[in-house]
Amino acid sequence: MCQAASQTGRPAGGASRPKDAAAPRPSPVRSVDPVVRAIHTLMYGLVVHFGTLYMIESCADNTTNANGDVGIEDGAPVAFVTKVGGAEDGASVYPGHLLAILFLHEYWVYLQHSNVVGNPLLQHLDRQYGIALLKSNRHWSIAGTLSAYWARETLGMFLCLPFLQQSSDRGSFSGTQYLILYSLIYHTIKSRGVRKDALTRSSSRFGIMRLVIDKFYTHSSEEAGVTLLRLFLQGVDTFIHYFIVRDLALLAGASYGGWFVQSMHVLFAIWVAHAMLNQLFRCSTASVMVQAWHLLTAKASSAASAVVDGVSDEQHHLSMQRTESEAELWERHREWNGMPADNEDDDTACTEGPNEFGWEDVAKDDETVGESVSSDSDGAFDDDVDAPANACEIDCADDDFVVRQLLHHKRVADELKGRQGAASGGVDRAVRLETAIAMLAAFFMLGLGEVPLQALLSWNECFDIEGILHKRERTTLGALGAWTMWGLLHGMWAMFLRSRPSPRASSPRAQSPETSRRRSAIRVLDLMVMLSAAQIVPLEMKSTVLTTCAFLTAKSFIQSAPVPKLVWKILTLAEFALKLMILRALVDASPDSTAISSVLAVGWAVWVVSNPVPTPCEAAQHNLPSGNIADVVFLGHPAQLSDAWALWLLPYSLNERWVAPLWTWPLWPLHYLVGWYVCNFRRKLFGDGASFFCCDDVSHGHTRMQNWVAAHFGRHFVTHPREVRDNIEATARHAERIGVKVLCLGALNKAESINGGGLAVVKALGPKRRLSVIHGNHLTAAAVVETIHQCFGNRKAKLFLTGASSKVGWAVAQALRDRHGYEILCHSTDPGRRRFFEENGFASASTLAEGSAFSTHWIVGKYDTCVARLIPQNATAVVFAVPHPLESRSDVRVIEAGTLHMDLTRLDRPRVFTNKLKEHEIFACHAASLVAAHRLEQGAKRIDEVGPVDPNEMDSWLVDAKKLGFSVPRYEPVKEAVAEILSEGRPPVVIVGAGPSGLAVAAYLGQKQIPHLVLESEEDPNVFGSWGQHFTGLEITTQKKWCSLPGLPMSDADFANETVTGEEYQRYLLQYVYRYAISIRRGVRVDSIEKGSEQTPYIVKCRANGKESNQHDEIAAWSVVVATGKHRVPQKNTSDDLAGKLDSCGIPYVHSTEMTDDATWKKCIEAAQSGKLCIVGFGNSAADLATMILQQCEGDDSGKPTIHIAARTIPPVFPRRAKFLRVDTLGYLMRSLPGPVQEVFVRLLWSGIPDSRVCDAAFPSHLKRWGNVRGRVPVIDKFGTLAAGFGSGALVGHGSVQHVTKEGEVTFGDQPSSGAASNTRSGTKIDMVILATGYREESVIGREDRLNGLYKCGFGRSDRFLPLRSIGEDAKNIADDIARSYK
Repeated sequence: MCQAASQTGRPAGGASRPKDAAAPRPSPVRSVDPVVRAIHTLMYGLVVHFGTLYMIESCADNTTNANGDVGIEDGAPVAFVTKVGGAEDGASVYPGHLLAILFLHEYWVYLQHSNVVGNPLLQHLDRQYGIALLKSNRHWSIAGTLSAYWARETLGMFLCLPFLQQSSDRGSFSGTQYLILYSLIYHTIKSRGVRKDALTRSSSRFGIMRLVIDKFYTHSSEEAGVTLLRLFLQGVDTFIHYFIVRDLALLAGASYGGWFVQSMHVLFAIWVAHAMLNQLFRCSTASVMVQAWHLLTAKASSAASAVVDGVSDEQHHLSMQRTESEAELWERHREWNGMPADNEDDDTACTEGPNEFGWEDVAKDDETVGESVSSDSDGAFDDDVDAPANACEIDCADDDFVVRQLLHHKRVADELKGRQGAASGGVDRAVRLETAIAMLAAFFMLGLGEVPLQALLSWNECFDIEGILHKRERTTLGALGAWTMWGLLHGMWAMFLRSRPSPRASSPRAQSPETSRRRSAIRVLDLMVMLSAAQIVPLEMKSTVLTTCAFLTAKSFIQSAPVPKLVWKILTLAEFALKLMILRALVDASPDSTAISSVLAVGWAVWVVSNPVPTPCEAAQHNLPSGNIADVVFLGHPAQLSDAWALWLLPYSLNERWVAPLWTWPLWPLHYLVGWYVCNFRRKLFGDGASFFCCDDVSHGHTRMQNWVAAHFGRHFVTHPREVRDNIEATARHAERIGVKVLCLGALNKAESINGGGLAVVKALGPKRRLSVIHGNHLTAAAVVETIHQCFGNRKAKLFLTGASSKVGWAVAQALRDRHGYEILCHSTDPGRRRFFEENGFASASTLAEGSAFSTHWIVGKYDTCVARLIPQNATAVVFAVPHPLESRSDVRVIEAGTLHMDLTRLDRPRVFTNKLKEHEIFACHAASLVAAHRLEQGAKRIDEVGPVDPNEMDSWLVDAKKLGFSVPRYEPVKEAVAEILSEGRPPVVIVGAGPSGLAVAAYLGQKQIPHLVLESEEDPNVFGSWGQHFTGLEITTQKKWCSLPGLPMSDADFANETVTGEEYQRYLLQYVYRYAISIRRGVRVDSIEKGSEQTPYIVKCRANGKESNQHDEIAAWSVVVATGKHRVPQKNTSDDLAGKLDSCGIPYVHSTEMTDDATWKKCIEAAQSGKLCIVGFGNSAADLATMILQQCEGDDSGKPTIHIAARTIPPVFPRRAKFLRVDTLGYLMRSLPGPVQEVFVRLLWSGIPDSRVCDAAFPSHLKRWGNVRGRVPVIDKFGTLAAGFGSGALVGHGSVQHVTKEGEVTFGDQPSSGAASNTRSGTKIDMVILATGYREESVIGREDRLNGLYKCGFGRSDRFLPLRSIGEDAKNIADDIARSYK
């Protein structure tokens, strides 16, 4: 049993066994007596036959009632009808010979299809015979029988088309004719599918061979869906034949009941007798067809087989030399699967009575010369098992799923898969015939608007040879139409049925002068035909003809130009459409068009079937070597979906690197669909050869190399990893089969998560492969190390390495440390890998922000978009990630270390495709494929460069690469960091304060290369401005996306929540400092700013912390930006000296900025729990503190908390989120509105939001509400706690504090002031007071003077909802103004 079945208890192929089918059970059909089976078949046939007659009779009655009595003289084809007797009553109607044959054939096919669809006895019989053939490995016998049967069926339906034509109008067809067109295409697809299954000796879930032979399953919804699909397709096919029989029977109108009905009775009697005999003797009709197929293919000689397959004598001689070894393989395969040997009795082949089928010996049927076409790393077998490679034992006793096991891709050894000489050639011809017939039907019906072979209706009248030859006008018109039609038919063959030449053969240099002259002569004749047609066609068509002539002339001129393939295909399709329009006009004008089109259709079909040029499918499936085989292949893949145009627009200039045009961006839906198709379905539909695109074919010295692009994109490595892996392995199988020597996996095709750096590809190919598989990482690592040493020399540089856990990255890290002594910081987000780095003596970092703090010299070995966000400004990045993520960072010096330069003089022709590089550039891993080929020429047997990179071995790859003409690009050394040199001796810009405002200004000035100096009084490097002075647990009100400073958005990786706390925001500011390489002089307090001279406009007087006020340092400044902000100095008292009153009465109090220790928080919480806590002020600090204290009290059972809030004026309170609305998002949208409109909008929200109304009503009505909201920040209820607290009484709104008594009571101004007795009510006992009185604005300057270079940033009052957002905008305006004056 194969591994997939034995380990999981499921049948091979992925089908799950029903729960009640644990043990194989005999089919109930087997126990039926043969006589009973025959009687059942008779009963079923009678129902089908007489039911069909009844349906035809009903249709005839409906036609007569609707249209009257249609006689033979009016409706039937006269040339094929004979009348016996007179035209009076009793006259008999007989169809002609061809019509009679077609009718009988279609009715026989209809009976067969009906029997297959509805008779379980026949289904069982055919299935058992199919199983017997599969057990004998006669896949090509099945394919040949089915394709021959379908080809006969297709030909019959095609010949019926002209007889079913009911209207003479162009493009008017009956429903039956459209169904026939569908059926022709459907049968062509089936024949191609069964040929593919025979080639691989396996069949997938939707493989044709499996769908034809397998049982109908309903044990799961998925299997039931497949069963319904199979029944639907078979039922539709059956009814198509019924419609054909019906329409042919009704050709004679009211006389349909004559010969047609009688012949149907006779044919049914023959058919039902044959069907009963099949059941009686358990001998399927398919067995007769298989034996006929054997007779046709077994007599073909080996030489004939070689000619059929298009193989040269030398290649045929090579294939014959392998016959003995393959016979041994078959012998081992029979032993492995329990099959009979050559000298054993055939009766042992199966338990189903093999003698009744007359099977032949398996060796006579399957003398296969094919090679491996299928392999998979899943379920691989041990190498020490004495069985064919990748073979799989099948449990034939499990009849429930035996077909799936017999068609499992592991069952037949790879060495025995492939084509089978004459048998394969016969299948190819059947498929060609069906394809040609389907294309002819589509061309005539959809293109010309008429049915093909209309001459069959009136042969004598159509072929008026004498009239054609004696009338020059008819002769000319017929010749023009014939030339045009044949040109279009030939174009169809060239576009769809001719195998594509290799890029080498299709290049202009490869065309011989004779070929070019012959093509030019044909174009001239084509042009002359079009000009002659212009004299014949109607006036309205002359412009089309002349346009076509001009188009042909222009196309001839650009033939030799490097036109992209996609553009050339579009031009070819346009030419086809124009000529088709002209042909329709010629057909209308020519009286002989029917005869000419019929002759050309037959001739073209015969020519297609007998043409020695293989079709694309045949060329892809051919397994013998040819002259189109490369020595080395580099397998890359497109990175972005838009990179598909890099393949479609070939060829193009390689002087610059390819960049997707802007006009491709709106086409992303097309790109997505193309990527989805090529990744998931292209290989499955067209085989292993369709898993890639061959885009370049050149010779480097004596080594021929091709550039293959895998049929998947970068995104698919995340979204469809299994399909990507299968595509890569399919490409490797194809390369192995056609004889490629070296396959190099490029970019993510060697990703660890996909195939372990190529190890899984090697395992899938098996131990007997000839193909060398490499990833090229040794050469890449060596090139990276040499490039880095060029840039940094022998100095002890500090380097931050991303992608250190990759194979190349780890080898580079070791080499840089051990050889050159660089200090390396390795980055990885995985804790296990960081431990690995540390165990090997490397420092590790878990975030890129740590790298920003560590060094401005980065080595980027992993594609990570966060690198572009966090790499410091003006840094140096040595990158070997493909593609690298620093395209958007023009301020960073990018040095590409993963590419080499190649000597173009060693190539035999210019390169066409370079993986988006310039013509002289090549990826190091690509060049490694040539190094591997060179080593093979030097005597190496097989090179498997997969898995880890050996630092001691990688230099030898670079040495060999240099011998082959490759070189490492030269780069200027990276200069050591030096102090800033002031431009033209001008002093720097001084920024006072390192908060968000100061840092934003510094970042903008750094981008503009303007020297600047940031002064900050805080000495702690992790504290920025006043952000270290807030209470513990501060959370910024707005979302983090509105808190980011310009150029560095907050990432979800570093800040996972939707909002950030004050501590997190300081961590973000530290990232910002490292990102923009901002230099901050800390521990410096600015005392004054004075005017200076013209050369030094300002003098900043400052002193270090701890120095006396008279110990100043003076700093000359070009401009000064004061960015100390509005929240640097806390307002710890009120205008009426509330702090003094509290002190005098002994009531403890703290300012909100002093809520930084657990003891203070505990006192406040205890006071709230006893109802004796008062918060003075009602801004966002007071709201946050009240919210946090209530949340702390929720889990305490000591009592209901109460917090008194005293306020002079009442601001609007908005919930942070009201259903789907976000207040900060609304604020962002409101910023562009005029000020009065904003005021109206805020007041509407204030009065319209229920929570806002609750909070407003909680305060005495006489208190002043904010009149002008502009410039002030409303209170934000973050969690709905304020509204809930005011509603429940946990929060009590008061007026301002009026009196404080010695007994610790506080009296609030809850009533309007109207005299001395207005506030005589008793006070409220208070044990703790929190002064949330905000901050006072202090600045080292009184006002700014922007005209003279003195600025204030961060003091604005224009943004009520997004103050941090407005800081960045203000900083940009200041930096732009300074830049204008500085220059």
